[in-house]
Amino acid sequence: MNALKYYRTKKNLTITQLGNLIEMHPSNISMVERGHRKAWRNMKLRLAEALNVTEDQMFDENNNLKMYFKNIKE
Repeated sequence: MNALKYYRTKKNLTITQLGNLIEMHPSNISMVERGHRKAWRNMKLRLAEALNVTEDQMFDENNNLKMYFKNIKE
């Protein structure tokens, strides 16, 4: 599971609910979550803020979503 999906489901949010929170179309979030598109800077900031995490907790230095493993610190 990637970090975006992990933190989104941890907050009990659907993609649509998260889209409403960050004022972005859910299809954009879905494409990022499925790895079909990379998040742009503004999107990364909004996602991190809405999920109460840092961008570094979700994205690596190449702007790819990190995979969630139990050793990721929250």
